[in-house]
Amino acid sequence: VYNGNEGIGPLAADTIDAMYRFKNGINGFFSSHRGHGNRFGLKVFGSKGVLEFQSGYQKTAWLLRDAAWSPGRSGAKWEAISSNGVGKPETRDNKHGSNHAAVLDLIDAIEKDRQPVSSVYDARAATEMIVSVFESHRQGGPVSVPLENRKNPLTLLKS
Repeated sequence: VYNGNEGIGPLAADTIDAMYRFKNGINGFFSSHRGHGNRFGLKVFGSKGVLEFQSGYQKTAWLLRDAAWSPGRSGAKWEAISSNGVGKPETRDNKHGSNHAAVLDLIDAIEKDRQPVSSVYDARAATEMIVSVFESHRQGGPVSVPLENRKNPLTLLKS
């Protein structure tokens, strides 16, 4: 545990592997290792195939219709997904990027009295998932969310 350069408090290591068990019985896995290149994103593996979402604003998502998740064996091809659907060209303007889209959505949410696409509740849930990894390490086993401990677990670890 050490104080990072970001000014956000203590940090620990540069590798994380975590497993989440959701209420519906589905397992989720998260892995982050320093130096693993530009592979930020999310992959969802299901009974009918795989969805891949790249990190960044309006990046192409990909669909693999292969229940075995093995295009090398099945011959299945990855299909691009745009905002218009699978295999359809992207027609949305990308010149302003994600901040512009977030601001437009926030304004629309205020005007229509609705939650933004990425709400404060989503941010809280994401933060809780991140912090739960450190709390699990501190406790030496699984933890439930929401966490009982409301302090930064890294401040409670002995370095």
